[in-house]
Amino acid sequence: MLEQKRITLESKSVFETYFNNMNNSTYNFTNMFMWSGETSITYAETFGCLVLFFQFGKNPPMASYPIGLGDKKSAILSVCEHLREQGVRPVFRNLSDWMKDELSELFPDSFEFIYDRDNSDYIYETKQMIDLSGKKLHGKKNHFNYFCNTYPHEYVRLTASDMPACKELFERWMNNSDDSSAENAKAATLRVMDNLENLNVTAGGILVNGTLVAASFAEPVSEDTVLVHLEFADQSFRGVYPAMSQRFCQNEWSSYQYLNREEDMGLSGLRQAKLAYRPVYILDKYAAVWNK
Repeated sequence: MLEQKRITLESKSVFETYFNNMNNSTYNFTNMFMWSGETSITYAETFGCLVLFFQFGKNPPMASYPIGLGDKKSAILSVCEHLREQGVRPVFRNLSDWMKDELSELFPDSFEFIYDRDNSDYIYETKQMIDLSGKKLHGKKNHFNYFCNTYPHEYVRLTASDMPACKELFERWMNNSDDSSAENAKAATLRVMDNLENLNVTAGGILVNGTLVAASFAEPVSEDTVLVHLEFADQSFRGVYPAMSQRFCQNEWSSYQYLNREEDMGLSGLRQAKLAYRPVYILDKYAAVWNK
């Protein structure tokens, strides 16, 4: 039976051995660390590969696709056996297209693939997020210009010493948010803030008259892509979100071609907001269900 381990800061060096140059937001240490809770996400090493295990609430356990240069076929079989021993049918989730294709080659006709739109990632062109050009982003550009012309502000790189102010801003955002997922995000957000110096994350913020009104956290995950983990702001300032995104990209990420702003979790309001920024493509994800 595989040994499932908790994800701690000490796991970071293990993950970095396997996760390299991957645009899929699932296969990133910070993302798994912040959302892992006590045992919601765990990991194991098998046959030279790393695999994640997911068990949220009363849902049955599932696994990620094994990543690594080891014996991939044996790793998949060991994960399947591990899940069967827990009395569940093997399911792998958050597969990219290449993972789906590889799994089909290794095990022909053994898996049913189900498109998972709710967990597919939104990918944007960084230059477009900076320029806010074109008719489709005209509304965002108007809000951005209003913010710039109305509020005396400055962009700043945030450090650990800024996290108390960041936590205050996050609490204000939560108190005024109608996002049903906000409470679930609290522990994950605080985990990033409390461990900022030990993660590969860059944090940026916008100050208005010396008060932090917006913050964003991100990190490079491949040669051309940055993954945005968190973004929150005081919405009483019109245009604060377009301003935060534009300033963050302009000051920190202009040398990268793409920005991955993760999934919408099937939340209609979040999906509408992400589509409004006109993603250049959706990074499709799939679940693979053992059908034997």
